[in-house]
Amino acid sequence: MLLLFLTLVSIALGGQSIVAKFDGRAITREEFNKLFAIYWKEMLHFSPRRPTFEDRKRFLFEYIKGLIVESVAEEMGIEVSEEEALKRLREWGRKDPPPQIVELVRRELIIEALEKRLMQNASVSDGEIEAYYLLNKREFYYPNQVKLLRVIAESKDKAKKVYRALRTGKPSPSEEGVVVGRERWYSLQSLPRKVRRRLYPYRVGVVSRPIRLETGYLILKITDKRKAGVMPLSEVREQVREKLLRIKRQEVLRRWFREALESYRLELYLKNLE
Repeated sequence: MLLLFLTLVSIALGGQSIVAKFDGRAITREEFNKLFAIYWKEMLHFSPRRPTFEDRKRFLFEYIKGLIVESVAEEMGIEVSEEEALKRLREWGRKDPPPQIVELVRRELIIEALEKRLMQNASVSDGEIEAYYLLNKREFYYPNQVKLLRVIAESKDKAKKVYRALRTGKPSPSEEGVVVGRERWYSLQSLPRKVRRRLYPYRVGVVSRPIRLETGYLILKITDKRKAGVMPLSEVREQVREKLLRIKRQEVLRRWFREALESYRLELYLKNLE
């Protein structure tokens, strides 16, 4: 979450070696560049683009916010261990992350814990949910969609076995080397062209021939479909509730942080990020 630091801190023109000073501690340009490079590579490796000045500035703000929240949260008895951060990273599929990434994630977990503490009595009424839905119906518009069952087979022979079973209306064989995923809705336009060709003419029951992946073979089956339209409130009620709670959490944390920041001296040298 990006906070409005510019209204809360002094912006200074410092030496080229410093990007920020936080409560007497200087964050050097060399230190920042090293940490940002690890973050960009390890956490955003899916992005093919080069980082911009805005990306670097956003990361600096989030880094400083983590430092401030950590120091204040400790006084409130909120602590998160390195093992908890490693557990979260393992859930994301990261087995051996650099220690810098572990520390960044640990601070993110501290912020999450603080949000829960501040919002432990928060709630969203049915009236708020209904009002948000009526005023933001465009958010819940969906294009033509198909519901897909995804099965991954580790070998070509097992993929053929899965394909034959699904084609005849039987469930996917339950055996080692075959992983059956949960059914999910997908927009037809969002599917890769190769997948769309395998699923044409998009009728319920259509099964794709095995698609070769780096990790095995993918077989897809259309289990349902629906035309474009607006999802009814009954289907998105919990989604809206979670979004409104998230908005409230962010606002409460923003106010809390603004008050906490008054106890710290913070100087930013944003020119040195370029």
